[in-house]
Amino acid sequence: MHDNDPTSVPHAEERSDASPGRPTLWSARNLLSLGIALALLVVLAWMVDWQAVWREFQRADKGLLLLGTAAHYATYLVRGARWRRSLRHLQDRAGYWKFSLLVFFYNFIDNIVPAKLGDLYGAHLARINLGVRRSAALGSIVFQRMIDSWVVVALATLGATFVFSDRLPASVLWALVFGGVVAVAASGLIVVFAVLKKIPSLRLPEVVQSRLVAFQTGMWPRRRELVTIAAMTLVIWALEATWILLLCRAFGLALGPAELLVVTMIPLLASAFPLTPSGAGVVELSLYGCLRAVGAEATLAASITVMNRLIDYWLHILLGIVAWTVRERLGLRTWREVPLPATATATDTDAQPAS
Repeated sequence: MHDNDPTSVPHAEERSDASPGRPTLWSARNLLSLGIALALLVVLAWMVDWQAVWREFQRADKGLLLLGTAAHYATYLVRGARWRRSLRHLQDRAGYWKFSLLVFFYNFIDNIVPAKLGDLYGAHLARINLGVRRSAALGSIVFQRMIDSWVVVALATLGATFVFSDRLPASVLWALVFGGVVAVAASGLIVVFAVLKKIPSLRLPEVVQSRLVAFQTGMWPRRRELVTIAAMTLVIWALEATWILLLCRAFGLALGPAELLVVTMIPLLASAFPLTPSGAGVVELSLYGCLRAVGAEATLAASITVMNRLIDYWLHILLGIVAWTVRERLGLRTWREVPLPATATATDTDAQPAS
């Protein structure tokens, strides 16, 4: 990074911009979201035949479960490498491990706060761990979300077209529509910022203009990185599909290519449901419905759904808590490690994560 880079953090700003406030996870809005999610999960848990699920788990291939778990969590390594490539024009000193750790941690945060607010925390973590302005980091995160959204929507639509050749179920149709809205919204945000950049006569307050420039700079990686970023994106979604394939095979369910796309991608669209953390409650219903639609009987579908959420959601939360506990050993700085200045002006906050 260079001292005159609008996305970098000049030394003179260290005192005022290091952490002009700490994001809090326990606002009334977040607690309400957690309450809704827990209520949905309690209702779903009450409907599960846990003895039958336990028998299915005992018969499951534990080796395939471990391989599937490894494939899923390996995606965070690739996501970290992709984020590093996306920000290489702003931060070329931090290694892949640091980026992967931050991606893992802010996705952990995303599992306990609603409406993808974990992305805002990710931008904050990039600020205090990498020295990249929050606006620039958020721009790069939006860029990656846009890519992922279009990939998931395209693959989900492709799979659903073959699996539900006669008529799309209402739940699948709404998931595709919602995913399309998210993809269009992310794309629209990038287009708006690109258009604003080309309006030289636009007069904005200096602070807003500074953040606008930082966001624009962060959301566009170097052109020579685009092929690598695209390849890493393919690896990410290949690993996610492999994880679901191995999970289902562990329970004796064989899926064809189109069925695999449906079972993998439709629940991912549901994870963007904004009222609960990572769509908790809605994802379970979506995954169970997709498994039933591709021919899994009720107990088998419930067993795969429970195991999926234990490994993908609850294990991630547990590992995130462990990472936070040993954060000093990992070299991870969170909002608690950065002192709160005695005074903080509006210009200091630079895209402060919502609390």
